[in-house]
Amino acid sequence: MRDWSIGLRRGTALVTTVAVGVAVLAWQLGDEPSGFSAPPWLWWTAYVLFLGVQVLDGWPHAKSWLAAQCVLAAAVYLLAPGWTIMPVLLVTTAAAAAFILSTPAAVAVVGAQTIVIVHGQLGMPVDAVLTTAVIYAGFQLFAVFTAATAARESRMRTELAETNRELHAAQDLLRSTAQAGERLRISRELHDLVGHQLTALALELEVAAHHTDGDAAQHVDRARRTAKELLTDVRRAVGRLRTTPGDASAALGSVTGIAKPEVHLDIDDDVDFADPERARALVRCVQEIVTNTVRHADADHLWITVGRDGDEVAVEAVDDGRGAAAVRPGNGLTGMRERLAEVGGTLAYETAPGGGFTLRARLPAS
Repeated sequence: MRDWSIGLRRGTALVTTVAVGVAVLAWQLGDEPSGFSAPPWLWWTAYVLFLGVQVLDGWPHAKSWLAAQCVLAAAVYLLAPGWTIMPVLLVTTAAAAAFILSTPAAVAVVGAQTIVIVHGQLGMPVDAVLTTAVIYAGFQLFAVFTAATAARESRMRTELAETNRELHAAQDLLRSTAQAGERLRISRELHDLVGHQLTALALELEVAAHHTDGDAAQHVDRARRTAKELLTDVRRAVGRLRTTPGDASAALGSVTGIAKPEVHLDIDDDVDFADPERARALVRCVQEIVTNTVRHADADHLWITVGRDGDEVAVEAVDDGRGAAAVRPGNGLTGMRERLAEVGGTLAYETAPGGGFTLRARLPAS
């Protein structure tokens, strides 16, 4: 998930790159001796490509983008090693590596780029080469550890936000389950106590009707009919209490309450569940959709639609993220499929590079 730390890294890298280009242009127009080791147009071509890769910021794949950035930064440096500010561009790629790779791998990138710096300084006095290499190796390492700390804090904030969403969703589900349990308890009390008493009363009045006549018989008959009607009402109330559907809307709202990507949730009014297990499966499914989008899609928007389709509830989730050529189901998708299968549901998904990710789930409403 992108946050201020990643935006700061990207902005700093762009500003630094533009500053290098402006400085080189000023030197070319001024009286500074040329620091190019190749025709200037070749350096400018590599520089523009490097700037363009930075603007793309991770597209289409983070590691491919980082590799292109490192290669172009090395080319820009080696085509103009005579200007001592060129290794600054390698510092920006070291910082980017810390956000994408593990810290040991990012340190390895620093080692490789330090070798590039030394290669560009060949022919200079040994003490000058060592000084330049050590200084810029230190700058790169500082950038790596600073960026790694920021990336770790970003991941922790993301995990904390996910945990908080899961907690709120669990609280809403627990509240809904408790309400369903209370309705079931009340329905049983009505059935066992009031229902049985009214049934006994109706039977007694039925017997009394056969042993009375005149005005008394009319009153007994009306009382018998009233008792039967009341018994019917009680049974109807018990039935409603037992079949009152669970409301998953509040839990779904808790699950989707994040800043990035922006989640657009559309729930039909007739979506309800009499079975709490199916309500939990729906909430967990949507929760996993949001989590996977945050972690893998790099999306700005996520659209989730939950609606009734006959006797089933249909869930469709579409994001505008990077997509992928193929999907290797991890624990998230596998767990989602298993959870849906337990309640008679199904799961399907599709994706394409640059085409986002689409997921469709269906489960019985009752």
